[in-house]
Formats: sequence, structure tokens, C-alpha cells
Amino acid sequence: MQVIHTDKAPSHVGPVPQAVEAGGWIYVSALFGADPVDRVIPQDAAAEANVVFDNLVAILAAAGAELTDVVRVGIVMRDLQRDRPAFNKVWADRFGDHRPARSAIQSDEFGRTGENARFMIEATAFRG
Repeated sequence: MQVIHTDKAPSHVGPVPQAVEAGGWIYVSALFGADPVDRVIPQDAAAEANVVFDNLVAILAAAGAELTDVVRVGIVMRDLQRDRPAFNKVWADRFGDHRPARSAIQSDEFGRTGENARFMIEATAFRG
């Protein structure tokens, strides 16, 4: 197993890597729409979703992969009904015709206190 890290995406505070790779499979840990430098989360749902994808692209690139290698994404949204339309538009814009499997659930029990992130994703990619 190889730990994947890039300064182009936010790091976790604890002993959690941004991602790991094993046998061509890349597992991206919990990922938020925070700027990698100042950790600011945009106020707008679409802007936050775009930053989530910017961070995902950066981590995948560090692993030698790209969005077309993603096979599954798990999404946690703070308010599914309110924010899903904005997230879905960004999803479609970023993935284009590529359609990885996905699930989405609603929870307000994620992220750091006070950050108020709307989205958290985990992704699995295969670089075969």
C-alpha cells in the first residue's frame, strides 16, 4: 500500500491520509470543499462542490489518475434536498459522459466544528 499526498488539496488533521493506492486501486479519504491553503469553504453550494472536485482532481493526479478513473463516489450532504441540485450540476459538468457509481446520504454529523461544510465525499478509482 502506498500513501498518496499532495499540497494541492487539504490534508487531514489526524493520522488519515488523503488517499492510498493498492494494486491499482485508489481510495480517497473523506474530502471537503475547503481551499488547500487557507481551508476556507465557499458560501455558495456550487462553488463548494467545484472546490471538492478541484481537490479530488489534485489527489487523483498525485496518484497518476484522473476523473475518468473514478468508479465510485460516496457523498454526504448536510441538506440533501437543498444542495443536491447544485452538486448534481457540478457533478455532470466535471464528469461529463463518465458516470461512476454513487450514493448520497444526508447527515449533519461530519466535518470540523464551525466549518459548516455542505459536502463530504469519498472516492474509489482504478488505475489499471
